[in-house]
Amino acid sequence: DSMYELSAKNDRLMLDATVCDIYLVNDSGELIGRPILTACIDAFSGLCCGYSLSWEGGTYSLRGLLLNIIEDKKEYCKKFGISIQKKDWDCNRLPGTLVTDMGSEYISSTFEQIAELGVTLINLPAYRPELKVFDLIQGYFKPCLKGKGVIEPDFQQRGSHDYRKDACLTLYQFEQILLRCILFYNSKRIIENYPCTESMIQERVLPTSCSIWNYGLKQASADLLDITSEELILTLLPRTEGRFTRQGLKANGMRYRHNNYTEKYLAGGTVTVAYNPENTSYVWLIE
Repeated sequence: DSMYELSAKNDRLMLDATVCDIYLVNDSGELIGRPILTACIDAFSGLCCGYSLSWEGGTYSLRGLLLNIIEDKKEYCKKFGISIQKKDWDCNRLPGTLVTDMGSEYISSTFEQIAELGVTLINLPAYRPELKVFDLIQGYFKPCLKGKGVIEPDFQQRGSHDYRKDACLTLYQFEQILLRCILFYNSKRIIENYPCTESMIQERVLPTSCSIWNYGLKQASADLLDITSEELILTLLPRTEGRFTRQGLKANGMRYRHNNYTEKYLAGGTVTVAYNPENTSYVWLIE
């Protein structure tokens, strides 16, 4: 009920992250650790609109999550050998509002830059109980993967079993399993006592997240943004102050040059530039 009160249309996503209850190995069978799952849930339908499974949290996992939200899910599932219909996960646009807790990655200036694309950010206090998708999804795979690295509630107790020794799945293999769990969560899980409207009853909307989400897409009030992956990546790049000099644009202790900016080099002055920490060959001028 609290999720439905937050939104009565397809326009609000709730974001959160957790460490998965399973140990994974690399392709050589060497133990790596437990991956981080970052996911987002639509408040209106409960649909898992996207996810990111990685070894790093923070801004990197958020970028992967947002890119996954706007990706064609049918083509994405093909990468893992899973065939679905478009209606099974018809989400490739970014809702207009993102609801997060007060985690450091969510209130960072880098993530807040997404507001430039027309997205509204809402920060809630910590320990909110609305987002329980992680417990549900992990509840699907944990009984099937016992003895394969899944940890039990006693894993921190003295003398308990060392679940790291059971690890045998790679990140790719686990993501195949996780993806099927998300598809089941979206299209097969029955939402009990959902407050259906008269219009939903007349259109025979099934009480599943997928069916409710598809119904919401048909409504004129749905607030969804068409954003390309390039726009999203450039918007989320970290930014710093640069300075025009006669030697070029100076940023992060390096010099950059472009033929179209000769007059600005001569005029001087400070500017804001975006940069990619993984590739220092280019910077982008924020005008």
